[in-house]
Amino acid sequence: MADQPQHTQSLAWFPILLATIATMSWAGNITLAKLVNANIPPLGLSFWRWAVAAVVLLPFVYKPMKDKWPLFKQHFRLVLLLALLGVAGYNSLVYIALENTLSTNVVILQSASPLMILLVQFFLLKQAATLKQTLAILTSAIGVLLIITKGQLVTDFAIGNSELIALFGILVWATYSVLVQKLPDALKGLPILGYTVCLGVVMILPFYVAESVLYETMPISPQSIAISLYTGVFASGIAFWCWNTALMRMGAATTGQFMHLIPVFGLVFSMLLLGERMETYHYVGIAFIVSGLVIANIRRRATQESPSS
Repeated sequence: MADQPQHTQSLAWFPILLATIATMSWAGNITLAKLVNANIPPLGLSFWRWAVAAVVLLPFVYKPMKDKWPLFKQHFRLVLLLALLGVAGYNSLVYIALENTLSTNVVILQSASPLMILLVQFFLLKQAATLKQTLAILTSAIGVLLIITKGQLVTDFAIGNSELIALFGILVWATYSVLVQKLPDALKGLPILGYTVCLGVVMILPFYVAESVLYETMPISPQSIAISLYTGVFASGIAFWCWNTALMRMGAATTGQFMHLIPVFGLVFSMLLLGERMETYHYVGIAFIVSGLVIANIRRRATQESPSS
């Protein structure tokens, strides 16, 4: 019996490890996509990432998808929209943005996703933001603007197209994160993962074909095979399994905080693998974004402490 608390404590670290593995895989996805973007077109990478993921996930999601088929038909339009936003849209936009911007910029902008979700909730679900949330959004927005204008927020205001594409991609992901809450509980987890991945692959296919015909063909090389396997197996299959398991163990609120590790891992990977340097506006932008996140997560001490404390 004396070993039970120690055993429970060791199990408590397991979902933390899983959430960390997921965010590290997603940060690696962004960095490696930048590393190979000179040789591998963005939509080709997006298509083969999710095609590989579909093959990897199919043995695990086929039965849940089959069991929930009647429920899927009832919510077909919503699932279709989720596949468009979460699979086909978000990742393709990130890969396109990486064509002409630093990996550093993209991973830092990921920090704004929790606050972007608050904005989408307000416009789509009419969930009014509190004064604290509004202040957090405005503070982080300054940081985002500093990054996408490369520090020229006041002196020479200009926004790069690639940074705008990356920011739009984050808005797409935020919309997905809000709309997925409308799904019935029985469709969440493996069923919705399977449906959205399979539908997302079909959605990307015509754009991938058009890119191959009009722009650039996805090469068959050791590099393209390796990046497709990494993004499909680790950044999609394994990462999503780790993330979903952590969600079930720790809950959405706690697990969601681990999204802030993506910029941390991403910046390290970008400096080690790409040789990118952090400029002054990066540090200032990060400071504003982190300040916004801190403001959003401040809890009143009165709610945490008992009256007798």
